[in-house]
Amino acid sequence: MLLKNKILKNAIWMILEKTISIVGLFLVTSYVAKYVGPSIFGIIALATATFQIIQIVAQLGNDNIIFKRISRNKNSGRQLIKSTFLIRTFIYIFLSIPTLWYFHSYKNEITFFFSIAICIACYFTSIDVYSIYNNAILKSKLNTVANVIGLSIGLSLQYIIAYNKLNPILLSIPIITTTLIPLCIRLYFFRKEDTNKKNINFKFLIKYNKYIVISGLSIVFSTLSVAIYTRINQFMISSLESDYVLGIYSVAVTLATAWAFILSALINSTLPIIFSEKSDTKSLNITANLNIIVICISICVLVFIYFLGGYFINLLFGPQYSKASDILTILCLSTMVSNLGMVSARFIVRYSGYAFLSKKMFIVVVLSIPISYFMINYFGLIGAAYSVLIIELLSLTLLNYFFKRGIIFVLHRKTLSIPRILNELKNLKF
Repeated sequence: MLLKNKILKNAIWMILEKTISIVGLFLVTSYVAKYVGPSIFGIIALATATFQIIQIVAQLGNDNIIFKRISRNKNSGRQLIKSTFLIRTFIYIFLSIPTLWYFHSYKNEITFFFSIAICIACYFTSIDVYSIYNNAILKSKLNTVANVIGLSIGLSLQYIIAYNKLNPILLSIPIITTTLIPLCIRLYFFRKEDTNKKNINFKFLIKYNKYIVISGLSIVFSTLSVAIYTRINQFMISSLESDYVLGIYSVAVTLATAWAFILSALINSTLPIIFSEKSDTKSLNITANLNIIVICISICVLVFIYFLGGYFINLLFGPQYSKASDILTILCLSTMVSNLGMVSARFIVRYSGYAFLSKKMFIVVVLSIPISYFMINYFGLIGAAYSVLIIELLSLTLLNYFFKRGIIFVLHRKTLSIPRILNELKNLKF
């Protein structure tokens, strides 16, 4: 019971942390979007998508590996964390330089400066594995405090820039500070708690990095595949439609995925008990319960978005983005399916199904390209939204059912059992 209460409190802190981050994202993003308009905002969204993919490559799939290691052995997890900095930095810089050159060569000055800011912010995120450490040891409160401080400073800078009508390019500064400051705070407390102050022996550094690369390759391909197929529409829209349409689509995606932090917090807070549970049957039941909670929360959000989504688009981004409301509900439904897919993926990780996830996600990427092309080419913005839903459904169901003699099908069947759903709604506990 004590462990369950601790997990619940940790989930609440994670939700609070993400809530604050999302509020800040809306304030910063809406101001930038209103000022530059859909066309330039579409280009900025393209830059963001690109650097987020680079960020994922630089992380080498370490997040799940580190989380799992810390859950089982905290000291070993710390050593693994300290060994990842250099390799992440090298990969990120190596891939970012040609990307920045592209945006410098083909886009305008405003876009280039924002691209630099996004590049730097994503770099800080790519090396910030300390937030994973805090989540794994159920100390998400520290993440929340760090993010509040970073966000407060970032929003204060934004207000000063907006109030004094300074050059909008200066808005790139808050983008950087909102990731830099939390990183510094988390790093400080990580080092304070770490009793082993000695540098890692070169022999062990090579050993850890070799383990990271070998273990992470299959995961990074899987994670990268997710990043590509979830962003393939942005690249397709930019190519087949226009940057203006991409700007509208990006606003819809921002709102449609904003609430996913609630689901993510619940999922991540439950991971330690799913990974550490020795009984496969109990682990299956816990995961099915988690699916039910994800579905219930999603239905509530879908109803809210259906009736008030258009109002919030006009309020936050202005009437020039009003068409985004046409695809908001579809994208929200896709968000629910995507998070159910995240639960299934984590359950597969419990059985060390990294290779399966890598192969599956490669297939998803291959399928997403023709699906996105066809839907966007023939149906435009609406087609882009439906293509996301189709791809997410395939990834969640059919493609997962090939793992371990259909254990994910068993999980879904247990999740959708009516008596079980009624029982879980009545009890509302893991």
